[in-house]
Order: sequence, then structure tokens, then C-alpha cells
Amino acid sequence: MIEIPGILGEIVEKRLVTIEQAKKKRSLQELRTIAENSSVPLSLQRAIGAKSGISLIAEMKRSSPSAGSLDPNLDPPNRASLYCDAGAAAISVLTEPDYFSGSIDDLAAVSIISRASRVPVLRKDFIVDEYQVHEARAAGADCILLIIACLDPKQYADLFTISTSMGMDVLVEVFDEHELDIAMEIEPNIIGINNRNLKTLKTSLSVFETLARKIPDDRIRVAESGMKNSADVERMGYAGAKAVLVGESLMKAGNDVSELAKAMSAVEVG
Repeated sequence: MIEIPGILGEIVEKRLVTIEQAKKKRSLQELRTIAENSSVPLSLQRAIGAKSGISLIAEMKRSSPSAGSLDPNLDPPNRASLYCDAGAAAISVLTEPDYFSGSIDDLAAVSIISRASRVPVLRKDFIVDEYQVHEARAAGADCILLIIACLDPKQYADLFTISTSMGMDVLVEVFDEHELDIAMEIEPNIIGINNRNLKTLKTSLSVFETLARKIPDDRIRVAESGMKNSADVERMGYAGAKAVLVGESLMKAGNDVSELAKAMSAVEVG
């Protein structure tokens, strides 16, 4: 395990504890059996590729270290229906419990709703253990997030292989050129560039604009974090994004969330 500084290191440290607790309640073998008998995953890659414009990966979370409480009374199935109706290409569900107030049960509830609309669900978490991959698939996740800043190269390669062998797409997240170099070692199809520095929590859309140029055109580039409106989504599109992952702005939109999601989903870049 690599040494991880700052808030990210704290989150991963706690995550390792909660994973061990989960293993005592349900074994890896039990999860494997459930995962193997689950429906075939929907493809995030195809969902993004099917749209002519910029695809919206709409995220739900109750809280975050950067924004504090966002929606403590979040109703995941209701929010999933809203995102599907607004034209989201995929739904991201935060399942980390200590800093984002999420759970794997949230993902399971969302999966039932989204699958009816053929919208893939992404497990957004700090995945550092094989257990979490099988847990995601058993709960109905179609794809997972792997954050390079949390993983050593071998962990990354192993978790990527386990995920794809189960039919799940992987969104590989990077923040800087060093992380991108590590990510590209195994040639992922979907690469997310996080505009938020996970060590300082500050965001800048220029992070994507700089790094996106270094990713081959045959890969799907996803801009993550910092987009507040459709103009920001358009800016990311002109910088090379085929999809955007938006959470905080949607969670803060209140009664205007449907309108904002529809506007972001409708962005076309010529």
C-alpha cells in the first residue's frame, strides 16, 4: 500500500477498517457467488459513445469533505428517477460511509431504478480491496471508479483486471501527469481527470484542459468536479471531454436539479 497524504489518506485508512468489518458480516465467497449470478452489467463505454453530445454522469451523495452536508435526507431511488428522466448517460453513487454518508445499499436501490431505463450505475468509492469490487457487482453496479492516487501500480492492475473480468467498465481517475502515466500502463478505455486536488480539495477546470491533451483520442475522456453549469460542461467539451461527472452542483441545485441536469445533458460541442 502506498503512503497517501492529507484527507485522502484519512479516508482510505478508515475505508480499510470498514472493509474488514464488512467481511465479518458477509464473506468474499458469498459476494462472489451473488455477483456471478447477477444480471450482465450495462456498458458505461457504450452509454457514453451512444450520445452525440457530452454525456452527463450524474452523481448523488449526502455530504462531502469539501462541501459538508448536501442532502442528509437523500432518497436514492427518487434521485435516480430524476437523473434518468433528465437524460443522464450514467449515475454515480457515493458509497463511502464516513465522509460522504453513503452505503452500498444506496447503490443497490439506485440500480433497480436505473436498470429499467438502461442507465449504467457507477460505484464511486475509494476502492482499495478486491472485496469492494465483488460487493459492487453483487449490489448491481455496472462499473467502478479506480483512483490512481489511492493505489500502487500492482493494486491498480489487479483491481482493474478483476473488474473487467466480471464485465464491468472501469473509470480510472487521475489528477496529474504522473498519475496519468501510471493509469496508461494498462491502457484503460475510460479516463477521468479530476479537477479537484484530493489532497487539498481545491478545484480548477484548467486541470482537465492541461491533462486531456496527453490522452489519446481513441480513449473516452471524462471531466470530473468543478462544473457548476452547462457553460462549464461546454468548456470541458471543447477541451476534449466526451463525458462529465457532476455531483456537488447537482446536489446543491435544490428544486432546480432537474433543470440543471437536463441543461448539462443537452450540451453539444461542434
